[in-house]
Formats: sequence, C-alpha cells, structure tokens
Amino acid sequence: MRFAADEWLALHELHAEYAAVLDARELERWPGLFTEACSYKLQSRENHDRGLPLCILHLDSRAMLHDRVYGARETIYHDPCSQRHVGGPPRLLARDGEALVTETPVLVVRTKRDAMPEILLAGRYLDRVLPTAEGLRFAQRWLIFDNDLLANSIVDPA
Repeated sequence: MRFAADEWLALHELHAEYAAVLDARELERWPGLFTEACSYKLQSRENHDRGLPLCILHLDSRAMLHDRVYGARETIYHDPCSQRHVGGPPRLLARDGEALVTETPVLVVRTKRDAMPEILLAGRYLDRVLPTAEGLRFAQRWLIFDNDLLANSIVDPA
C-alpha cells in the first residue's frame, strides 16, 4: 500500500506541525490538529497488545482536548521542562474510505534546565487521519509507548 505524493506531503506537514506545537508548548493550538469527534489515547504497549482498556489518558472529543490544555496550563503544578518529539516516517497501514490509517515511530525527550535530557517515552502513534477543510486532521491519535514505566507526571500531551 502506498501514499500518493500529495498525501505523503500533507501527512508530513501534519506530523511536523503536531511536534512543533507541542515542542513550543503552544498547547492552545493542539486541539485544532484534531477533528471535532476524535480519540487521543496514551497507553502501554502491553495493555494495547492484550486488548486491555487501561490507559494513562483517553480523551474522546476535541472539547476534552481543550479541557486537558486548561488542566496543563491552570491546574497541574510541575517543574518547568521542555519536550522534543522525534518521529520517524509514517507507514500506511490501510485506507478506510477517506481516512488514512497509519503507524509512526516516536521518541519523546524531556529536558529540565538543570538536568540532562531523559527519554520520556519511546513508542508509536497509531493514527486515523481525515481530510478536512483545514487540511488533514487526526480523528485518532493513539500513542502506544513501549516502556513499562513512565514519569509520574505526564503534564503536556505527547
């Protein structure tokens, strides 16, 4: 299965924008990269592979993504840090009508000003991407992390 050249470019632009928004901590822009009805999940590989529902975070609408941004900005206390998202090339798994179903490897590094960078998580995104009037948007973005342990606070989306 192959991407058309325009799909490939548009998908890379969406991924680059996603990483740039989170890396710059422009969280208010994050929900706009999703469709109104969407699914965002942060789940361990073990639970995902076993079909178990337990996950770190599961948001199922753009409104819930906005709530998460509010929480990250206004209610969660944390040490200042920055994140860097390093993604590999997306792989087309299937086409479902207009949707592109893709898998993309990702590494998220967290850095505090007074410490060495640490790998927050390594894993893959499982995405369902739809064309919209604004361009491609995530209808599903599930981050399946390989590591069994995560930092005790996931403040910003990954």
